[in-house]
Amino acid sequence: MLPPMAPSRWTPVTKRIALLVLVAAGVLLMARLGELVFPFVWAFILGYVLLPVVALIERRTGMRRGFAAGIVFLVIVGSIAVLLRVVAPLAIGEVRDLQRALPALLTNAQGTVGDWLDSIGAGDLKTLVFVQGTQGISLGLGRMIVPLATAIGRFALELLIFLIAVFFVLRDAPRVFEAIRGLIPREHRVEIVHIGDQVSLLISRYIRGQLVLVALMASVTTIGLSLLGLPYAVVLGIATGWLELVPIVGPITAGAIASVVALGHQNPFGWSQLSYVVVVIVMYTVLRHAEDYFVIPLVIGRIVRLHPIVVIFSVLAGGALLGLLGVVLAVPTVAALRLVLVYVMAKLRDEDPLVKLEREIEETTGTIEAAEARALPRQA
Repeated sequence: MLPPMAPSRWTPVTKRIALLVLVAAGVLLMARLGELVFPFVWAFILGYVLLPVVALIERRTGMRRGFAAGIVFLVIVGSIAVLLRVVAPLAIGEVRDLQRALPALLTNAQGTVGDWLDSIGAGDLKTLVFVQGTQGISLGLGRMIVPLATAIGRFALELLIFLIAVFFVLRDAPRVFEAIRGLIPREHRVEIVHIGDQVSLLISRYIRGQLVLVALMASVTTIGLSLLGLPYAVVLGIATGWLELVPIVGPITAGAIASVVALGHQNPFGWSQLSYVVVVIVMYTVLRHAEDYFVIPLVIGRIVRLHPIVVIFSVLAGGALLGLLGVVLAVPTVAALRLVLVYVMAKLRDEDPLVKLEREIEETTGTIEAAEARALPRQA
C-alpha cells in the first residue's frame, strides 16, 4: 500500500497570481452585472458607515451583535418609512407640477430678464436671453423628468434587496473583515492592516460626513425656499442637497436652478421680480458660506487633502462611470489611493512606510487620529 502523499504547496508567486485572478474575475463580474450590483453596493456603504453605531450599542449594552444590528436596522427601516410616507408624495407631486409648468417658467424668466435689459438700455442683449427653440427645449426637459411612480415596482424590489443586504452587513461585516485579514501573509500583515485601517477610517468618515451634509443642506434649503414662497421647494431642496456632492460646480448649479424658478414665478411679497431673485441668490450664498466655515469643519474636517481640480475631475469621472454611486465614492477613493501611493513609494525607496503614513495621516486627519494610527502597529 502506497503511503499517503503530502499535499503540494503553492509558491508565493502562485498564490499572488491566484489572488489577482480572483480579484480580476470579481471586478469583471461586477462590471457585467451592471445596475444589478448597485443595491448591494449602496447597502454596503450605508452598513459600513453605521458599523460604529452597532459596535457602540454592543459595547454599552452588552447585547449580542445580531440584536445590536437589529436595533440599528429597525431605525433605518423606520426612517425610510417616514421618508416614503411624508417626503416622497410631496416630491412626486412637485415633479409632476414642475413638468407641466416648466415651459411657462422659462418663458416668464426670459420675459423678466428681457424687461430688465430694456430698463437699463441693453435691449440688444435680449438675443442672448431669448434662445431660439426655447419652447421645444423646455418641453424636452419636461419629458426628461420621468414620474417616479412609473418605476415603483423596480424601486420596491431594489429597496427590499437593499434592506436585507444592510442587515447582513451590519451583522457580519466584522467577521468578513477578520477573515480578509487572515488571508494577508504574516510578514506583511502589520503594514497592510495598518494602511487598511487608515483607508477605512478615511472613507467611513468622509462618507458619513457627506451624508450628514446632504441631509442638512437639503432640509435647510427646503425650509428656506418654503419661507420665501418659492414653488417646488422640496424638489429644489433635495436637488441642492445631492448637488453638494459635486464641489464648487454643484452648489452654483443648485443656486442657478432656484434662481430660474424664482425668475419665472410671481413672488408672493409684492417685490420686484429681480429683487425676489436676488433674495434667493443671497440665501444660497449665505448657506454656502455657513457650510464652508461652520458645517464642513465640524462635520467633515480636513479628511482629504486633494486639489479642487482633482476633486472636481474625480467626481465628474465617477459620475460618468457609475452615476450617483460614482459621485459618492469618487473623492474617498482617490484619497485612499493617495495613501496607498504613499505606502508604495516608501517601499520602492526602501523607507519605513509606517513613518510616512503617520506623517500623512497627521497632516490629513489631525493629531487625534494620528495618535490612534501610531498605536495600531503596536497593537497588531
